[in-house]
Amino acid sequence: MSRNEKEDAIKKIIKDIADCKPCRELPGVGDIPVFPRGNTDAACMLIGEGPGEQEERQQKPFVGAAGKLLTETLTDMGYDVNRDFYITNVVKYRSYKALPGGRKKNKPPTVKQINSERDFLEREIAVVKPKLIVTLGAKASQWFLGKDFKLTEERGKLYTWHGISILPTFHPAAVIRAMAAGGEERMREFRDDLEKIRAIIKPGMAA
Repeated sequence: MSRNEKEDAIKKIIKDIADCKPCRELPGVGDIPVFPRGNTDAACMLIGEGPGEQEERQQKPFVGAAGKLLTETLTDMGYDVNRDFYITNVVKYRSYKALPGGRKKNKPPTVKQINSERDFLEREIAVVKPKLIVTLGAKASQWFLGKDFKLTEERGKLYTWHGISILPTFHPAAVIRAMAAGGEERMREFRDDLEKIRAIIKPGMAA
């Protein structure tokens, strides 16, 4: 599939995400879609669990504080995030808990929401055809490796899913929370995990 064909296929997926009425009808799910970004020819996909408030506002994944940490870490390693990666989430609509005063607090997507949006991610993977998928967070990792996968115990190792290498690591938002509580070790583990991308994907491979 040529790059133009890939981009056309992703545009169709984006349209289907935007038109997804069942996605919006689930309780505790926002009604603003967040679309993938990056290079459809990238050899590596970065997949989080779901968008937060900033992502919902901009309709792009990983553009808030967590996205900044992810981008800075990969840039320090020599990667260009927009060139070397295709970036998306397991679910494309924000999952939240309603708080007093109309405020919303991010929360992990439910199994029902994940299953309702499963087709989008499956189609994205089929179009991009990555060599490596980096899963960011427990929910994203479990999408590929099963509900019993324990992120803190089994992260940083390479697994295989349908012939594609899977590298699970922490969600950068969890790294930020850990550092705020004095957990500098979590950032070192996160960077060590991402350094393993080099074994499969070199900077500029998709240029």
